[in-house]
Amino acid sequence: MAVLAALALLAGNRMGGTAVAHEFEPPADTSGYAVPSIDHGAMAAIDGFRGRILALAAAVEAPDAELAALILHNGTQRANCLWLLVPGSVTDEASPLNLCAHAETAGLKAIVQKLRTVEETRAGAGALISDLDHAMVLHGTSFALCEYSGEVFNTASQVRPKLAAVPGYLFGKFMFELALILGFLFLALAGLRAVFPSRRSHGADRTPCADVRSGGEGGIRGR
Repeated sequence: MAVLAALALLAGNRMGGTAVAHEFEPPADTSGYAVPSIDHGAMAAIDGFRGRILALAAAVEAPDAELAALILHNGTQRANCLWLLVPGSVTDEASPLNLCAHAETAGLKAIVQKLRTVEETRAGAGALISDLDHAMVLHGTSFALCEYSGEVFNTASQVRPKLAAVPGYLFGKFMFELALILGFLFLALAGLRAVFPSRRSHGADRTPCADVRSGGEGGIRGR
């Protein structure tokens, strides 16, 4: 446990020296469509509406270059973020995947905004925005007020995380839980060994008896 604590402290120190929340860099290529950033309350809320947003976007039959670019960018960006499977990707600003998740969820909002201008999905987008705005209010923001003026992503540029920092982040964040799991496993193994002694110890107990029986039979035959 002491070793685990020391390693976690070391990992935390390394993270503290290298991981800064939102080290935003302007897109290298701005030839695509702009994707305005959103605040963290909106990120947490819109993440739960991904399925509805993409399903509504899939209902658009008429070709639309901007919508196609936004959907492609969002799918690729999500893959860059390891599909947001790493805990804390959306909710923790210190996560090395948070800025990547920021770009991905901002893309979802841009898709909704675009769907509101398309005839086929205008009504559905209005209902979706109503539900989404309610969820955002519960997270301390709203659909109309969740943009950051200083950060703008672009469909022509992908935000890629520093994947090498992910193991250290996870170890530092979940060190306590990991120590509990390892401690439980240690106690469980110790209990099993106490209840079920090893075969070697049983074999050692039976060996003298076998020798005695063997000697006894030899003695009888000798007589």
